[in-house]
Amino acid sequence: MPPKFKFTKDQILNTALHLVRKKGWTALSTRTLASALGTSAKPIYSFFKSMDDLEEALVIETLNLMYCRMRQPVTGDPWIDHGIGYVMFARSDNHLFRGSNNEKNIRHFKHHGEGIWKKCTDSLAGYSGFAGLTPDEIYQVQLTRWLLCHGLAFQLSNPPPATWDDDTIIKVVKDGSIAILEGLKGQRT
Repeated sequence: MPPKFKFTKDQILNTALHLVRKKGWTALSTRTLASALGTSAKPIYSFFKSMDDLEEALVIETLNLMYCRMRQPVTGDPWIDHGIGYVMFARSDNHLFRGSNNEKNIRHFKHHGEGIWKKCTDSLAGYSGFAGLTPDEIYQVQLTRWLLCHGLAFQLSNPPPATWDDDTIIKVVKDGSIAILEGLKGQRT
């Protein structure tokens, strides 16, 4: 009979999440995680095939947390709120955001992030701001706005931390989103 471990997969993942939030992604290793758990590496590798497997799970958890933040109502406009949540998540959980987008993990972020893109797009079916736009135009507006938000997110997640408060983030994302949407609509006429 194989030995029972005193940790669950979720406990290991939550400890890794806490470690990265506190000290940054570069602080995550088998040794530091085992130390934080007060155990050897064996329980870690009983649930995760490799550190890459654990890091992929951590990226997925980061994306889930980010998506929850993106769904929080701020302005009452869900499309604008998605962008605000994305930027605010990057500012508040900067280690998770930067680590999920680093050279090593970006493939996981892109792959699993496609699911969030789809959820956000699906949640905007019937969105009045996109009325009269073709699916290609809606995609172009969303992509352009994502580029704005992703750039802001990186700026606010990197040290030294930018001094933007919530109101500034809300204003910049809202004004930028409207400009992008109205700019595309203006090109059509």
